[in-house]
Amino acid sequence: MIAWVMKMLVSMTDLTKYNGEKCILDHIELHIEDKDKVGILGVNGTGKSTLLKIIAGVEDYQGKMSYQKDIRINYLPQTPLYDENDSIMETVHKQLDSKEIHDYEIKAQLGKFGILDETQKIKELSGGQLKRVALAIALIKPCDLLILDEPTNHLDNGMIEYLEKFLIKWSKGLLMVTHDRYFLDKVTNHIWEVEGGKVYYYDENYSGYLERKAEREERELASERKRQS
Repeated sequence: MIAWVMKMLVSMTDLTKYNGEKCILDHIELHIEDKDKVGILGVNGTGKSTLLKIIAGVEDYQGKMSYQKDIRINYLPQTPLYDENDSIMETVHKQLDSKEIHDYEIKAQLGKFGILDETQKIKELSGGQLKRVALAIALIKPCDLLILDEPTNHLDNGMIEYLEKFLIKWSKGLLMVTHDRYFLDKVTNHIWEVEGGKVYYYDENYSGYLERKAEREERELASERKRQS
């Protein structure tokens, strides 16, 4: 019998982040293993996107962060930035390191997200089209950890269904912020909830998280009642 050994992709210790005077993340400790599919929840302004940016390596922080050797991370930001004078295909080629991905594969992936004319300039695209180009790039570029910030924004139902099936089959690390609770429930196997500078970890999908969260809040309330009395 062969034991399956999980590989650690990212490990964070004492991770702290201030936004001006405000402490967004307060000495948090988190780990991502190679089969983890993590959904990040929290009310607006709690630091969900900031946490994604820190792990993606585009935001500074205090504390310790260690990565698997030679890890490849693909990051889809909320607002992608590319050279506006490049065509869509030129943009994709600039983002891909691999020579193994053929143009017909790129066109097929773009087509899944309604991008049918790859000769269009970036400056001609709407914000929604640009986000869909960036999502296609994130999915086609080989990586060990896929980080997606609001991936279902600007997608129609058919595109969301395609993305859902893609991510269910995805066999590597996944970290995403989304407000689409149904999507979270189908795709994720862990939930991180960012609240008051802390991150609460749930080894569940979204439905399981709701149950565990209710239990946690009940315990905290009982503890507070006991303290008061």
